Formats: sequence, C-alpha cells, structure tokens
Amino acid sequence: MVASNFYHIDRQQNIIVINSGLAELNSSGENTKSHILLDSLYSFDQNVTGVATNSSYQVKLDGKSYTLYFTQLPIVRITARQDIVDSPSIYAEFQLAQPNGAMVTSAMGIEFRGGSSQANPKKSFELSFWNDTTGANSRDVTLLGMRTDNKYNLQALYNEPLRLSSKVSNELWQDIHQIYYKSLEPDAKNGINMQYVEVFLNGEYRGVYALSERVDRKQLKLKKHNNGIVGELYKGSDWGGAVTFTALPPFDNASETWGGFEYKHPEEEIDWSNLYKFVDFVKNSSDQEFFSTYKQKFELRNAVDYFILLNLLRASDNTGKNLYIAKYKKGEPYYYVPWDLDGVFGTDWTGANTGSVEDLLSNGFYDRLQLDCSPNGFRDQLRTRWAALRQSVITQESIMARFAANNQFLLRNNVYEREQRTWAGYEASSTQLDYTATWLSARLRYLDGRFGAACAPLSASSAKQPALVKLYPNPATDHLTVECEATACQLTLRDLQGRVMLQTALRGRLNQVSTAHLPRGMYVATIQGGTLLKTEKVLLN
Repeated sequence: MVASNFYHIDRQQNIIVINSGLAELNSSGENTKSHILLDSLYSFDQNVTGVATNSSYQVKLDGKSYTLYFTQLPIVRITARQDIVDSPSIYAEFQLAQPNGAMVTSAMGIEFRGGSSQANPKKSFELSFWNDTTGANSRDVTLLGMRTDNKYNLQALYNEPLRLSSKVSNELWQDIHQIYYKSLEPDAKNGINMQYVEVFLNGEYRGVYALSERVDRKQLKLKKHNNGIVGELYKGSDWGGAVTFTALPPFDNASETWGGFEYKHPEEEIDWSNLYKFVDFVKNSSDQEFFSTYKQKFELRNAVDYFILLNLLRASDNTGKNLYIAKYKKGEPYYYVPWDLDGVFGTDWTGANTGSVEDLLSNGFYDRLQLDCSPNGFRDQLRTRWAALRQSVITQESIMARFAANNQFLLRNNVYEREQRTWAGYEASSTQLDYTATWLSARLRYLDGRFGAACAPLSASSAKQPALVKLYPNPATDHLTVECEATACQLTLRDLQGRVMLQTALRGRLNQVSTAHLPRGMYVATIQGGTLLKTEKVLLN
C-alpha cells in the first residue's frame, strides 16, 4: 500500500505518479505483482516482477485505464479554489512530498509570474507562504535544501528544449561568481538555486518545473531602510533605455518603474535619484571621469564575471532586461544579479535554435568598460579571469557534464514522456544535446580569441556588432516603442495565425507605434532593415 501523500492521480489525463515506496514495493510480497493499493485496488494489465522510474505501467480500476509512473522527483500538489491570476495572489494549499518521506504543507498565496511567458499554456508561478488564509501573516519554509524564506518561484521551463538551460546556467553562475561581501554576510548569495519538481494543480498533472529561490533583499542580504535608503535593488523588467545605458529617460520619482527598471528595494520609499545618477554617469560622463571613477561606482569583479557569463551563454535577452542591479549599502558599489537565464546556449527566448556564435553581447555600460585598457582595468581583468575560468569551470567537458547529468536525471525518471503527453507540440529532441555541444565548442573558440586578445578596444575591433534594435514595453498596452539603428526599418505585427495585423515603416532611430486599435493578445513582431531581421513575441494587455 502506498501512503496517500505519495501517490497523485490526474483523472482527466488518466495519469498516476508515485514518488515514494519504490524499494518497498519491489522487495515486499510476491515476486510477481498483479495489483497495487492506492485509494483503491488497481490491477496491472500485465503482471510485473518489479517497477522502475524509467518505465510506465498500465493499470485499471473499474474498467478505466491509467498510466502509472514512478519518480524520484519531489511532487508539489497545489489546491486552489479560485482561478489563479497575474495579481493579486489568491489563497491555495501547498503540499511538497519528497521521495524520502519528508513532507511540507502550508497555506500560501499564488499568482502567475513572468511577462510574455504568461501567454504560454504552461504557466510559471510566484509562491508566497502564509500562516493564514489571507496573507496577513507570512510563514518561512525551507524547501529542498534551499533558503528559509516565505517566497519561492515555480519556473515552467516551457521554452527550454530539454528543460535544462536555466538550471545549468544558474549552477554555472554559482560556481563562477561569489558575492563580494561574503565575509560580512555569509548567507548572501548572488543568484538562485533551483531544484526539479513535478506539479499537480487541482488534481491536474502540469509536468516538470524548477522550484527556485528568488532574487530579493533577503537573498542578497541588502541592508534595510533606516531613516533613509541604505541598500538598493532594481529589476530590469523592460527594454527601456536606462537598463541598457543607451538613454537617460526623464527623472520620475512618482512611478515604480523608470527607463525599463522596476523598483524593488526599499519598499518604504521610492527614490530613483541614486540609480538616475549612475545611469547619467555611464551615459554622459567624460572618458577621464568615467575611467578614473567607475570602479568606485560598480564592483569590477562582478562586472567582469557577468560579462563572461552573458557571452558564454550568449544570453541575448539579458543585456539589460532580465537583470537586477543591487547595492549592499550606502557608499558601496552597484553590482549585477542575473535572472531568467532561459534563452541561452544557442537558443533564443522562444526556445528556437539560433546558431549564432561569432558576436559579443554588450550594453552601453559594457561598451565603455571595453575601452579600458589600463593595467588592472576591465580588459586586463577580463583576460586574466577568462584564462583562469577556462582551466576550471568553463570547459567543454565540465559544462556538457552538467547538461548530461540533469538530462540523465530527467530521462531516468521518464519526465520527458510525461511532459510530451501533457503539453501538445512538445518533443524532447534526441539531437538537442549534440547541437548544444557543437554550439558550445564553437562559442568557446570564438571567446578564447576575443577575450584573450591584446587590448585594442573591443568595440573598435572587427567583430560583427549587430545594429541596435529594441522593442518595448513588453507586455504593452496602447503603444510600442521601437529603437532601430539600421536604415529603412519596417515593423510588422502578425497574430498567431500568421495574419498581418499592423505594418509600418519606421522613420529615424526612435519610433512610437500605436497598438490601441489591435485586439488584446499575443503577436509576433518582425523588424526588418537592410541585413537586419529580428523577431520577437509581443503581448498586448
């Protein structure tokens, strides 16, 4: 008999998933098993001598057939009486069952997370743990060896071909970089941990997810508000000019967003003054002022390590958006915290293989840093750091071993079969890891040449630098802003049936295009100009 907390039944898809008792089931009773006792006595279509996580079994109850699986993954069971929405959080019951028998149960608030990804059928969630049904009192929990906190995320991994990319990328970052004030704050962490789980929502099997920590004040151990702003945290949530340091939008202290940034900490007051001054410094300071003082304003080791990560992954959606800027306390430098590392290792944010290898990703801040050829300056530190990491963390063998280990874990537990069964159109390609390995080998060769080169300013070298093209906000409401440096650009919006809903010529570098007349929903935006071709999904709310 399997305890009720450890079997999970989807009566619509006719799936049963058990994540405990495998060894006991195989070692107990008769050598041949014809039945298994769950909520009722189910009969195997064919007698079995043992069960395994990499197989599936057909069982019946009252003439109805089910596919039975066993898994080593923890299973999250969420029960909500109301529909889950973007905001606010609604009350739900949370249960986490681990294969070792450990259980966590709690009240919580749950809401969708993400921007355009909310249009995907498989949703990501924000979880806020509560001591009540209203959220008046929060509750700290420890899940799967991660942090003790009241907030976690469930990442859907929907656009990741093998559900591996963000987990491998975040593991890499943890081995590449350590927060600079670790000796003062031993529990501080730049970045997040993630663990695979399988999710049932209101009795419906939703597939594999990554349960993850969140980037916030607690994770980074930023100093709290104390009669004024001390620690700071901002999230790059949109492609505004400030997040990429390509523009200095007008100062606006009346909003929780500015220039693509979302204000995160402190909660007690909103004041963009400090970040505005830093963006102004990067964008407008003289070379003499910039090169003599930037190390006081931004932590150099962090800038180097993130530039390496950005380009190692070729994370094209993370040069400003999907990136946090933080400050430990007053008088300390800013630093980067990566986030949403999914369109990486030769794929874009939709999950499509790009094949792109020979380019350097940058932003306005890094464009200036790359011109610093002084001893112990950015280029000197970049060359030294890259050489050291190429002997340890950043090798073809080490990185592909991470992919293989995570991939084998999911294969051993038959996760891909369940994922394909649950999400129409998804296929775990048997050639994807070969593509990743080929892409990575070429990328490492290219970066060896670029990062190891003598210090002539990279921005003036022969590397192909794509013309700047940005489209924001995303999601949008009544307009889109399009930045395009190529000549004679054209914007086309198509609905998901491929019908052209809007087409317009773009005049000049910066254009604002009205979308107020379009039905709300998901569109595919194509921007063309000369040799430039960029495609991006856009959500109109």
